[in-house]
Amino acid sequence: MYPQTRSLRARLASFALPMAMAAATFACSIPAFAAGTYPDHAVEVVVPFPPGGIVDVVTRMMGKQLSKTLGQPVVVMNKPGAGGSIGAGLVAHSKPDGYTLLMAFDTHAINPLLYKLPFDSDKDLAPVSLVGTSALVLAVHPSVPAKDVPALVEWSKQHPDDLNYASTGAGSSNQLAAELFKLTTGAQLRHIPYKGGAPAITDLLAGRVQVMFVSTSSVLQYIRAGKLKALAVTTKAPIPQLPGVPSITDYYPGFEAGSWVGMLAPAGTPKDIIARLNREVHAAITSPEMQQFFEKQAIQPAPSTPEAFGELMHRDTQKWAKVIKQAGIKVE
Repeated sequence: MYPQTRSLRARLASFALPMAMAAATFACSIPAFAAGTYPDHAVEVVVPFPPGGIVDVVTRMMGKQLSKTLGQPVVVMNKPGAGGSIGAGLVAHSKPDGYTLLMAFDTHAINPLLYKLPFDSDKDLAPVSLVGTSALVLAVHPSVPAKDVPALVEWSKQHPDDLNYASTGAGSSNQLAAELFKLTTGAQLRHIPYKGGAPAITDLLAGRVQVMFVSTSSVLQYIRAGKLKALAVTTKAPIPQLPGVPSITDYYPGFEAGSWVGMLAPAGTPKDIIARLNREVHAAITSPEMQQFFEKQAIQPAPSTPEAFGELMHRDTQKWAKVIKQAGIKVE
């Protein structure tokens, strides 16, 4: 019996190493397998602005598309404050598992220049994809006697106390575009900040302020009704929603500005989850429903790689840092 027992033990020992190696291989494969099941419950997308704004509207429309392709509910959560920094900070400090995401506005690249943030925009958040870009329109009240951009610049110099421009606050794309315009052209415009787009547009329509660099979708109906004049758009190329309206670069080649919306995730989110989200965002953007929505909102679809989106934000930060310094912009 002893020789047989020893033989049996030897045979079992011979199987031990391969079994251990197989178990180790299986254990190592578990994270990849788990990532492959993503998502297995609801995904939350944080909008760092109040409901009803362009970022919120885009996110809710995209959330409907993403919930279909991801196979899980996509829940939109509004966390406004500090130009979008509060919501961004919440996501930056979230678990990097793909279940808490951020839909950011162009101010995301500007906030580090204006606020002391409790997170690092570059190190604590990872780009997923750019979603869309939008031109601002240089809109003026009909009482302003200028038919084009050079005429507006000249008139402002002759009447330096008569032209006020509205913005949605310090560091907003409205203000930065206007200050870049002033630095580029020498126009004399006085800043009147508001706490939101709605009151600013109301006063623009009433003529209490005369100029605003504003998102096209917010004022398109008023331009078409003749209640506001569109002198130019801020992007290099004209946009189809405003036929016949030129670009400011036609007159001043050094000028260019615009808005964007994009998705980010907490840094450290697995690369395969980032890749999955990137694919699904691209699919959502190119869906007929989103294409129709973007057309109505005067947004240009702009899906990108995570790397390209990261480079865009870096360029924006560098560009607007110079404008903020030269214009002396501060958050009070």
